[in-house]
Amino acid sequence: MKRILLALLLCPLLAFASKVQLLDKVVAVVNDGVITERELDDEMAQVKKQISAKNTPLPAPAALKKQVLQHLINVKLELGIAKQNNITVDNIELNDAISKIAKDNHLGLDELKSLVSQQGMSWESYRKNIQKEMLLARLQQGAVSKDIQISDEQIDNYMKSASTEMNQGDVTYHVQNIVIPLSEEPTNHDIAKATQKAQELLAKIHKGADFSQLALESSSGEFALEGGDLGDRHLAEMPTPYAKKVTSMKVGETTGPIRTGNGLHLIKLTAVSGGDGHHELVKTHVRHILIKSDNTMTEDEAKAQALHIYQEIKSGKPFDMMAKQYSLDATSAVNGGDLGWVTPGELVPPFEAAMDKLQPNQVSEPVKSAFGWHIIEVLARKKEDNTAEFKRQQVRLFLQQRKFSEAVETWQQRLRTDAYVKILDKQLA
Repeated sequence: MKRILLALLLCPLLAFASKVQLLDKVVAVVNDGVITERELDDEMAQVKKQISAKNTPLPAPAALKKQVLQHLINVKLELGIAKQNNITVDNIELNDAISKIAKDNHLGLDELKSLVSQQGMSWESYRKNIQKEMLLARLQQGAVSKDIQISDEQIDNYMKSASTEMNQGDVTYHVQNIVIPLSEEPTNHDIAKATQKAQELLAKIHKGADFSQLALESSSGEFALEGGDLGDRHLAEMPTPYAKKVTSMKVGETTGPIRTGNGLHLIKLTAVSGGDGHHELVKTHVRHILIKSDNTMTEDEAKAQALHIYQEIKSGKPFDMMAKQYSLDATSAVNGGDLGWVTPGELVPPFEAAMDKLQPNQVSEPVKSAFGWHIIEVLARKKEDNTAEFKRQQVRLFLQQRKFSEAVETWQQRLRTDAYVKILDKQLA
C-alpha cells in the first residue's frame, strides 16, 4: 500500500519528466527526485577517467552505464535522507577538509587546484564532490554508529581465536571482491541463479579475464566502481567469511562464491604486506610555565611577560623557580611546572608540536595555544615497548570498522528495498 500511494503521488512528476525530456532526458525516478541523462553522462565521464588512471580495461559501455546509474540511485536515496534530517556540511568544514587533503598529499592549495584541473575537473565540481562524500559519511555515521560497540571481551575473543595471525605482526591483505546480490530472504531459485552467475564469472577469471573489469561490469558491491578494490585490510577489519579464507590463499588467487547477508562474493587476494608487529611508544618528560590573559592582563601583556620569563631562564634563572612564581597552571606550578611523562596525543597540538622539536634540556620560546602562552622544557625522552597495548587498540579499531561496514551495508540494502525507484530507460533497467 505504501508503494502504491507513493506511485500515485509520483504520477505528476512522471508526467512532468516526459515534458522536459527535450531539455534533459530523465533516466530514472528515485522517490520524489529524478536522475537526468546529463547527470549520468557527467558521472560516466568521471568514472572513466578514474578507471583509466588505474590502467584497468574499460568494461562494455552499456554495462558500465548500468553500474554508474545504480551508484547514482543509491547516492540520490542517501542524499534524500540527509536532506530530510537536515544534515549539512558547511563551507568552514569543507575548507578544513580540503586543506587536510592537500596537506596529507604534501601539496599547497594552489597545487591541489592545478592537479584537479589537470584531471579535467573544475574546482567547483571538486568541492561539490568532497562535500557530498562528507555528507554521506556523516549520514551513515549517524544512521548506524549507535549500534557500533566493541567490548573488551570481544577483543579478547578475537585475539585468542586469531592468535596465529596476530603473531604474524601487522599483516594486511589487499583484497578485491565481486558481489552478486541476494535479497534478505532469497528463494531457492534466487540462490541458484546467483550461484550460476558467480560460477560463470569465476570460470572467466580462471581463463584469464581481468578481475577489476568484471567487478566494474557485474558487481553490486560498494566498491564496484573501483574495480572491487577494498584496499589493504587487517584480518579483524574484514568480513568474517573473508578473514577465514585469505590466510590460506596465495597472492593472485580468486576464491568463492562465499555467502554473506547481502549475496554471493568472489574474492581475490592481490597482495600481503606488513611488519614484525613490534611497536614502540616515545614518552617525553616535560615541564612548562603558563601565562595567560585575564581581567588584570591583556593578551599583548601576557605575551610580553612570557617573553620576559623566557629571557630570564635563558640568562640562568632556574626553570622550576620561575614556574612556581609565575605559572598560572596551578596543578603543575607547585611541582616546578612538571607535567611528568606524557604520550603522543595527550597534549594540545601547538604544545606537542613545539615540544617534539626540542632536545632534552632545551627550552622553547613562548608558544601560543588555546590555554595561553607556554614556555616549554623537555627534561628527557624514552621509548617503551607497548606492542601488546597497541595490538589491542588496533583490533578494537578494526573490529569497529568491520561492524560499521556491515551495518552500513544492511542499512543501504533496506533503504533501497523501501524506496520507489523507476528506471525509465529500458536499456539501463
